[in-house]
Amino acid sequence: MQSESRKYPDTAKVITVTARASHVNSGTSVAPEDLNWPDRFLVPVMTLPKPHLEVQDEAPLTIWGGLALVLAFVRSFNVVKRLNTNLDLLKLWLPYSEADHVLAQTFNLYVGGTCLEDMAELQNNEAVLRMTGACRLPDPTTAGDFLRRFDEPDRKNLLALRRTSDELQEDVWEKLRKRRVGRSKKKKMPLATVDLDGHIEEELGVQKQGADFSYNGKWGFQPVAITLAQTSEALKLRNRSANGRSSDDVAADLDEVLPRLKPYFKRILVRGDSDFDRQDIRDVCRKHGAYFAFVARDHKTARTKQAMLIEQERWRPYLSRIERREQARQQKPGYRPRTKKPNRRRRRARQRGYKELRQAGQWMAEQFWEPEGEDATYRLVFRRQLVEHREGQIHLFDEYRFWSVVTDLPLEMTTTEVIDETYQRCDQENIIEQLGNGVAAWRMPVAEYLGNCAWLEIARLAWNFGKWIALLALPAEVTRWEWKRFRKAFVLVAAQVVKGGRQIKTRIFTSHRYWAMMVEALGKLQN
Repeated sequence: MQSESRKYPDTAKVITVTARASHVNSGTSVAPEDLNWPDRFLVPVMTLPKPHLEVQDEAPLTIWGGLALVLAFVRSFNVVKRLNTNLDLLKLWLPYSEADHVLAQTFNLYVGGTCLEDMAELQNNEAVLRMTGACRLPDPTTAGDFLRRFDEPDRKNLLALRRTSDELQEDVWEKLRKRRVGRSKKKKMPLATVDLDGHIEEELGVQKQGADFSYNGKWGFQPVAITLAQTSEALKLRNRSANGRSSDDVAADLDEVLPRLKPYFKRILVRGDSDFDRQDIRDVCRKHGAYFAFVARDHKTARTKQAMLIEQERWRPYLSRIERREQARQQKPGYRPRTKKPNRRRRRARQRGYKELRQAGQWMAEQFWEPEGEDATYRLVFRRQLVEHREGQIHLFDEYRFWSVVTDLPLEMTTTEVIDETYQRCDQENIIEQLGNGVAAWRMPVAEYLGNCAWLEIARLAWNFGKWIALLALPAEVTRWEWKRFRKAFVLVAAQVVKGGRQIKTRIFTSHRYWAMMVEALGKLQN
């Protein structure tokens, strides 16, 4: 491969430009002499001019108008300066800085890109270049090379990227706290519910560093997701080999996450499935003064025998939230029962003589538990289900199934409230699905393990950008929207980007459903 040396007038250094590989599929290959260069050197390529929104009744020209909101957030929280200060991956900005690379990949995931090759869409979009104040953006191969630079023995820059995201998150919490409770620094927000879960991502590439076989034979990774239930923010995304348990090393992750939450929230609750019911995780929660509620282990063996020894009079009926809601509706004046539609599935199953399982009732009970090796007493909440086994119209037999929850929640919370609170952690599955299909967080684009860890941190930044914008400038319900709905409402917005009066103006159109909300949001983000 040949290379050429070129001397530029604004610097005394001789810069070596390596010959570029051709890109047949994406069509991004450009001769070096035809590439645009910034007017100034040793500065970030993205100057990020202050965005402005105008409303205009004309035909749409581009679909990236929603980037104005995320650009306003980036300016308001000095994201460029933070990234360039904390990261030290490039010896020379030629011409991109570390912030240029990170933000270009973040914007790619934010607007719907699913891989590095999709960066070519932003790279060749004149509207995006105007909005970001850049003459050009990194192409996919340059972005891949940037991720590979994180492959360092000490992981210094990976930790720096994670620390930058953490600092941004804490600044957002501080702003929210002041907005909700005034300027007093002593008051905190009421509750932070931390959900834990792992996800097995199968990989087709056979040369991925760190990949291994999972318990079900899939080759790939098992990243862990630690999220904040109230806002769906990602507190931490960490990549791991698939050959292990979901709870492996999660205690160390919580030891980093919980201290960040304590200054901003009065109470912290940690939830997870049965794999997270282990002593090291419970010890970390107690160490930082956080409550926990986990689906207890061994519910089919030891815990089942323990539940069967509970006296019959201690079992109380348990109604699910849907059943309680229906019961409350029936007690309202003027209640009229709804005509139930026929259950065609059940009718056909009985006609065919299929086996059928039907839940006939639920009960709950509670007792204290002192685990061996721990100087603590926890609440052990049991839930008993009566399941009827049928074959067609014939009732075969009844079966009791037992489930249990281990928690240190205060006794002021009733048994019903403990069960409800614990099983609401199942929403974590929806967040994991949205992280994969919304911002493509689980796509591991390079062969290097630490490069894919950096990709996860960039995906976390893209995901949180949407949540932070919703928290600071949009209705509270937007934080719970699916990413597809959020993107259609506030990212894929028909717009015209024009230059004039020393300003870059993004003109959106009244044909868009949320144009008024976007104009208001931009003003809030810039204040």
